[in-house]
Amino acid sequence: MATAGGFAVLLSKDRTTTFLECVAEGLPFAEPVTDFQHSRAVPLLCFIVFGRKLTHLGLGRRGSRAGTGLSRLNLERIEELSEPLSVQRILNRVQRRNAAYVRRRFDSGGHLTAKGFAAVLEVIRQLAPQASYLLDRFSQTRVNRLQRLSPEARDSLAQQKEVVLTALSIAGINRDIVQEWSPSENAPVSFLEGLPSARLREDPMVIHDLMHLPGFDLLKTYPYSAAVFESEASSERLTVILANRLPLEEQTGTDLIYFNEIFHSFVMVQYKAMEREDGQDGLSRPVFRLPNAQLTKEIKRMDVLMKALQACPRNAGHEGYRLTENPFFLKLCSRLIFNPDDIGLVPGMYLPLDYWKLLTQSPVIQGPRGGRQITYENVGRHFDNSAFITIVSKAWVGTRPSQSTVLKEAIRQTLATGKALAIAIKPKKVAGLNR
Repeated sequence: MATAGGFAVLLSKDRTTTFLECVAEGLPFAEPVTDFQHSRAVPLLCFIVFGRKLTHLGLGRRGSRAGTGLSRLNLERIEELSEPLSVQRILNRVQRRNAAYVRRRFDSGGHLTAKGFAAVLEVIRQLAPQASYLLDRFSQTRVNRLQRLSPEARDSLAQQKEVVLTALSIAGINRDIVQEWSPSENAPVSFLEGLPSARLREDPMVIHDLMHLPGFDLLKTYPYSAAVFESEASSERLTVILANRLPLEEQTGTDLIYFNEIFHSFVMVQYKAMEREDGQDGLSRPVFRLPNAQLTKEIKRMDVLMKALQACPRNAGHEGYRLTENPFFLKLCSRLIFNPDDIGLVPGMYLPLDYWKLLTQSPVIQGPRGGRQITYENVGRHFDNSAFITIVSKAWVGTRPSQSTVLKEAIRQTLATGKALAIAIKPKKVAGLNR
């Protein structure tokens, strides 16, 4: 599992002026550094040093190649410490077992190991407890609260986080905000509760979006949390609602209903976990075995809804055109592991419901012992995350405008399952601004 890391950035005298100018103007800063490996989807806390003093902290992201053996390190959210810290003072307090390694990193710069990163964090917290809110995102208190979550709660939060990330991606909004997630002292009610920048609210902006959503009269009778995400760059806005009537530990899963108000189109995603099994070649690979009683029930509900959708008037305008008018998709993916620091979407296979039905009747999914199983090898074709986001964001798939009012029943049925119903609403823009 990818985890947050640290990087010591040593600035030369000729780069210091440029760096300070960027900080003063609130601009990002890029520096060529020795090539290193760190996932772009997880946080990288950078310790910025010049003159043998730690003066700033910032969030980093590994960029493109910057020459032989070099990578571009992009820095943002840079904060100046109230008082610079001597590197030697930091090294003097690092535990002996980590001291030699940490010293090498602060002498030459570079990526810190997980243990080295934790050691430096602890020392800085001791020497400058008021240093930066960035430190709180990597604190031991946060780690302890995460560890206190029950396995069932972690499963539910992992599913809710995945649908929030998917909705943000479809809406074209930066997912970095999710890395600010932190549990409160009390057990969270939903994933949205831990996002300080997308605060929970029932203000007029959320209510406005809900009033345009078929089935709101049902939703408002259930406990729900809502958050509004906004893009600073493009003024895009996304409202996400997590409605559930059960505690996290008792929820049976999470479904995503994505509503594009621009095209008045709904898409619904049912998530299913694949299990890892050893094949005849001895290699482990993800497998989804059939039959699956729970999925069979869920598909029956989808079929009932499809009959109602098919009875709606045919599309007569270009904005209502869809490649497929069946709004139901399955996503098969590995079991989700809750890691709030990782904003990468879990790899998986998106399959249209119509394709799924044909696939499950095909002899290609027959296993060597007569059982039926879906794998990456026998599925034939599927949409990956990028392809799915593309077709949904522009409403190439989903319900027609005339069909969308029927979705009240879909909301009712999903609420009845005890799942956390995740509804993401991408509103129209009016005069260049979101409503």
